[in-house]
Amino acid sequence: MTDTKLLKRLTVLDLTTNVPGPFCSMILSDLGAKVIKIEPPGGDPLRHSPGMFESLNRGKQSIELDLKTNEGHSTLSKLTGKSDIIIEGSRPGVSKRLKADYDTLSSYNPRLVYCSISGFGQDGPWKSRPGHDIDYLSKSGYIDVQSMTGSIPNAPPILVSDLASGLYATIAILSGIVSLKDSGVGTYLDLSMTDSALSLLGLEIGRIGTDDSDRSPNVTYIPHYGVFQCADGEWVSLGIVHENHFWKNFCQSADISHVSDLIFEDRLKKAKYIRELLVTVFQSKSAKEWETLLIKADVPAARVTKLSEVFDSPHFKDRGSFVELGINKYLSQPFKVSSSIVAPIAIAPKLDQHRSSILSELVNIS
Repeated sequence: MTDTKLLKRLTVLDLTTNVPGPFCSMILSDLGAKVIKIEPPGGDPLRHSPGMFESLNRGKQSIELDLKTNEGHSTLSKLTGKSDIIIEGSRPGVSKRLKADYDTLSSYNPRLVYCSISGFGQDGPWKSRPGHDIDYLSKSGYIDVQSMTGSIPNAPPILVSDLASGLYATIAILSGIVSLKDSGVGTYLDLSMTDSALSLLGLEIGRIGTDDSDRSPNVTYIPHYGVFQCADGEWVSLGIVHENHFWKNFCQSADISHVSDLIFEDRLKKAKYIRELLVTVFQSKSAKEWETLLIKADVPAARVTKLSEVFDSPHFKDRGSFVELGINKYLSQPFKVSSSIVAPIAIAPKLDQHRSSILSELVNIS
């Protein structure tokens, strides 16, 4: 097995709270970076949701600093001199008031890669607006796209812009680190959560003004692409898109051979009929029976797994998707490095848990 701690030479100061920044620094931590979580007085508000906090902040160190004080700023400036990356997540202007902005901190460390994550970015007419995930999804057009499937506009069950921002921040930061090797100079990264959500809509934006712009989003207009309820009340997803061979295999397995020869274009013309037919057909068997039958027929289909069942999945067990640390289970990263899983090695820190060890490393810094 290969050492998966690819970023073990990097130190990250994470000044962020809640989800986007901590999600980014969690990935960096799992990859081996030393992450120091600098928490405001009272700690990260997400500590009020222990399960979410544990998941996002495993493997990090914690120190509580009041950046409104000279002592807090002095400690931050010393830590900056020993660090490679800083992530902050305040509204534009806040970090400057706290003397924690890029211009100030890069004067202590010109090689600093500094990433600001904010709702609307550091410029533009919306830059000072307050917001959370649902607001960024609304302004990006995401919620409108969601409503195009016929559902009432609603908050998605996952924090789409928060998580997308964390992923994009990770990519941007690592790009900055690579650039640093060539230039020897750090960089400032301005990441907008609304722009991150907007970037996920590229496929839909590309359809505007084209012949298929009046269809529902991506492939949701295809009658044999969706989720169907079965005889036992459970659900099965059917993932046939344009493929005629998958459609033939499905029709043979479902005993609806009278429509098996319809090519993709013809199936679209009869979309309403096919959708209604499939709704009826799936009511003839249980979800597990359908999954077994369709897997055997080489049809892209799956029984909808309950979230509570994922721990017992033989596939996830074989992949090492979960690791146990103490009484907690944590998700590994969704990729392996030379067959080795990339996962946390320590649980989330208690508030200010590492103050003594962090400060002891700074005693010789003026």
